[in-house]
Amino acid sequence: MMNKRSPASLADLPAHSVVARSALDIDQLRRWADEAGQRFVLADFSACEDRRAVLKELGRAFAFPEWYGANFDGLYDCLTDLAEPGAPGLVVVLDRLPRTPRFDNDQRARLLDVFRDALEPFSEVGVALRVYYR
Repeated sequence: MMNKRSPASLADLPAHSVVARSALDIDQLRRWADEAGQRFVLADFSACEDRRAVLKELGRAFAFPEWYGANFDGLYDCLTDLAEPGAPGLVVVLDRLPRTPRFDNDQRARLLDVFRDALEPFSEVGVALRVYYR
């Protein structure tokens, strides 16, 4: 049986992934991002109950431009605009994603799919995009 080693740095984590945060600590992820010269983005959804509030929080957390429409297409467009050759990698924490009647499992899956779809443009230019959610 192989013993699974705990990550010791950002380099021990996949460079292009959208995964449940599980035991990874937010402060540790922030430190690792800083040490690696990557941008850390924390979106805290504790006050969000619906899709609009979740997407607005993402706009705030990423400091998206005014034209960001707080919709899934706008999120994808703004995310992929960050995938520029030579740009710093991104470590994104989606904390406390709601599970409410107005942000149900389908909405949650669609949001995570937007981040998964954005992995390819980041990978193509060699810029890391690591997304952790809870």
